[in-house]
Amino acid sequence: MAQKKADKIEPFRFGKINILLFIAAIIAIIIGFIIVNSTTTFGTILLVLGYAVLIPLSLLVREKKSRDKTISQKRQV
Repeated sequence: MAQKKADKIEPFRFGKINILLFIAAIIAIIIGFIIVNSTTTFGTILLVLGYAVLIPLSLLVREKKSRDKTISQKRQV
């Protein structure tokens, strides 16, 4: 029974959208640290956007499976 449950758990794969979101977060953080030395608050906004929004999104977002793949998998079962 433990084998069936282990087979159903899909390993986390870092897809193309995850990589793009992570790169955007890193860029926002770097630019935020550069701008934070000035008197504007735009740097802090970029830091919050990078740390609190983009990095968690890059970890949580999953690519949708295409409909053709799910249909072909159902036919094989």
